[in-house]
Amino acid sequence: MASKELEGEEFDVVVLGTGLEESIVASEAAAAGHKVLHVDRNPYYGGDYACFSLAMFIEWATRHRDIRQVPTVQISVGSQPADAAAFVIDRTVDQTGNIDGGAPQLLARFATDNAADALQALDGLLADERKYGIELAPKLALCRGELIESLLDCGLGEYVQFRGVESNYLVYSDKTAERIPDSKEDIFASTTLSLVEKRKLMKLMTAIADDEQFAQLLDEHAGARFDEMLRGKFRLAGKLLDAVQYAVARVGYGESVSARDGCERVRRYAASIGRFGRMAYLCGLYGGGSEAAQSFCRLCAVSGGTYILGERVASVEPTPTGAAVALEHGTVRAKRVVMSPQYAACAEPRARLSRAVCILGDPSLGADTTALASYVDGGVVSMLYVTQSTMAAPAGQAVLYAWTEGALAQRRSMLASAIAATIKTAPLLFTAFMEVCELDAGAAQSSQVVVTGAPDASVGLDSAVVSAQQIFSAHFSTLKQNEAVV
Repeated sequence: MASKELEGEEFDVVVLGTGLEESIVASEAAAAGHKVLHVDRNPYYGGDYACFSLAMFIEWATRHRDIRQVPTVQISVGSQPADAAAFVIDRTVDQTGNIDGGAPQLLARFATDNAADALQALDGLLADERKYGIELAPKLALCRGELIESLLDCGLGEYVQFRGVESNYLVYSDKTAERIPDSKEDIFASTTLSLVEKRKLMKLMTAIADDEQFAQLLDEHAGARFDEMLRGKFRLAGKLLDAVQYAVARVGYGESVSARDGCERVRRYAASIGRFGRMAYLCGLYGGGSEAAQSFCRLCAVSGGTYILGERVASVEPTPTGAAVALEHGTVRAKRVVMSPQYAACAEPRARLSRAVCILGDPSLGADTTALASYVDGGVVSMLYVTQSTMAAPAGQAVLYAWTEGALAQRRSMLASAIAATIKTAPLLFTAFMEVCELDAGAAQSSQVVVTGAPDASVGLDSAVVSAQQIFSAHFSTLKQNEAVV
């Protein structure tokens, strides 16, 4: 693109960032007839939901990540203990040009005293580096959730491939992993549940599934907490209570959830089973959030949207009639700007998530399967196990993701314990720990400039879809087509 080629161009909407929220808003705006420019400063799609090969993940960590959002990435290679990082990436290097030696040379700049054999071990992994699909925000799609409905409504179902999540486990510090029964048939067939426990679960599932009983249940426990209702009404305790709260309703540890909200979560989970098979969740091939975002980008392009990747964004300045966006190739004007908080100079880190991604030398939970797991021990760690079945790892290996709310300094040991309890004796080939901060860009928000959210701690993609739909409804219903930009 020629220098300043975009200078003076006018658009109805400029969208900054190609994460899932931004991509949905861009596609809906373009489909509604608005003139859309969709820009990403990075050379790849997906934003916070991007999926990388192993070498590209290292390049993201060392060159492309926003250090306000991800202050450090700690990487161990081979059989090193999880607390002995070989590389501590606490800054970024020049984003332009090629680096001789590729990923190993990028990492070498951040080597610690524990890195003696790490680069040699890394070379072996990089031989198959394109067979890995490492997601920044691994998430799933509920079979009857908002993402699946949106993809089907937009005619995008055939462009995103999914694999069913076959198992949902509850894992404890003693390394016991109990599979959660997902249906009445599973409850009856379970060999780990006692007859009394089966009756309790059946009573809950029946009350949740039946419309009349469900309405009566909500009326009886209006104002009560979900855990209080489970203990009092259904007499659930111990691992059975953990299973319903943490593995099915996905309640955060210490999170106060009303009986209504908790019951509705269980109802959505139960209703999802059977739509596409005997599972509640679907896992996207090649990275669920990234592929979904790219499918909405394609829809935007088909509707006339313009795309630019790898475009430096200097500033976003509100004007009386919209906003001026200073890009590398010129300043453009727009009636509305929708942007990821990473594009706001005023963004400040706030709430934190601690994440880990591991490459396993042995597919400990199955060679051709996908599984969701919850580790419970003074907190809850969500985990996703993927293999070659979702194009996440070479044959004979697996990738395990783990994440929990809180700062890495306080949560790293919990993540390491969750990983160890889940993989048991499987060798660790590669481990990356990172702290991901939510960026608060409220100061940049205005009637013309809308800031999207970041991936949250939930296991599903639906919250991003709902947020995008709310943004479009709130900010674009008054934006008239073909209105002149003054």
